[in-house]
Amino acid sequence: MICINPECKKEIIGKRSDTKYCSSYCRGRGKFLKRHEYYKQYLKNYRKEKFEERREFNLDRGKIYYQENKEIIAKKNTLYNKLNKEKIKYRRKKYKEKNKDKILAQAKKYRILNRDHINKQISEWQKTNRGLCNARVSKRRALKLKATPSFANLNKIKEIYKNCPKGYEVDHIIPLQGKNVSGLHIETNLQYLLMKENRIKSNKFTV
Repeated sequence: MICINPECKKEIIGKRSDTKYCSSYCRGRGKFLKRHEYYKQYLKNYRKEKFEERREFNLDRGKIYYQENKEIIAKKNTLYNKLNKEKIKYRRKKYKEKNKDKILAQAKKYRILNRDHINKQISEWQKTNRGLCNARVSKRRALKLKATPSFANLNKIKEIYKNCPKGYEVDHIIPLQGKNVSGLHIETNLQYLLMKENRIKSNKFTV
């Protein structure tokens, strides 16, 4: 006779004629495999039912575990990141491509909810990186000079900057250093934009 456990199928030696399994392990395993799909569905339903019920408990337990093992988790994460740089880079790239709109919406929501905190961080960064800020301003000034043609009305440009409303910024409709096209520093290429809108627009130009 052959053991009816599908994972075993060994020959049964020295057993009773009505024996179906070669060992107690195979008996238990065979019975489990018979009801495998039932157990699988049962666990799935159980987890679904208990998920919301135990959600807070699991979150609290996870937080406690993290606080107690913060250093160990940090070391493991650092080691994993070091050994899987290309894998992580590829995974992030794929995620960004797949969830572009979601990421932009989350970033926008974060900026709105944490405006004061972000402004404070920017202010602190500018104080500690004064040299870099000065370099950026100088580069911007040089671009303006380079992009200012002889026919530009400098008085009109000064007037536009002078009359800029509170909370707005003077923006170049076609950016001076755009990705696809670059504009000129002339009066007809200037407009007033809210600070937030100007940051979102950046150096993009849409027709």
